[in-house]
Amino acid sequence: MCLIRSWIICVFCFGLILYSDALWCYQCGDSSIEGPCVTDTAGMEAEYIRRNASLQEPKPDKDKVPYKYLKDCLNTSEICIIERIEEQGQTHAYLRDCHYTGRSYSIQDPRFNDLDPSLNHTTCIYEKGSSKRLVCVTICDTNFCNGPQIDGGSILQIQIWLNVLCAAVVILRQIS
Repeated sequence: MCLIRSWIICVFCFGLILYSDALWCYQCGDSSIEGPCVTDTAGMEAEYIRRNASLQEPKPDKDKVPYKYLKDCLNTSEICIIERIEEQGQTHAYLRDCHYTGRSYSIQDPRFNDLDPSLNHTTCIYEKGSSKRLVCVTICDTNFCNGPQIDGGSILQIQIWLNVLCAAVVILRQIS
């Protein structure tokens, strides 16, 4: 019984550590496929690295500098989004941002209602009444999933080490 209780406590603590932060997304917008929202992945990476460094070693003067490409969704959003609007092959809008699933996209279409953010795939729909305007939506539900994936293994490494730590605690409790 003690073993089960210890394991439940470890899993609960692990869940609190892993899921206590709000969702973070990339944010930007452009009216061209050549704009920085599409092309400046180096700038996005630099901000991502700065954010991670500030989490590990906070520096009050640097931490106050606002992010251009990163956004803390502050529990107002459930998903990250990329939305692209094209007309006759020309990109007119490219957006990355937090998105609340109850809100609509640039066009109202029931085919967007069933998008699954855990799949992180793109759906494109021609606007009704126009065969020339295309709206593509990508939704996802993990931190920074709507932009460059810089070090996607860090969360997995944390999960592995927390599982190892929990297993060690359980084993040590059984031995003593």
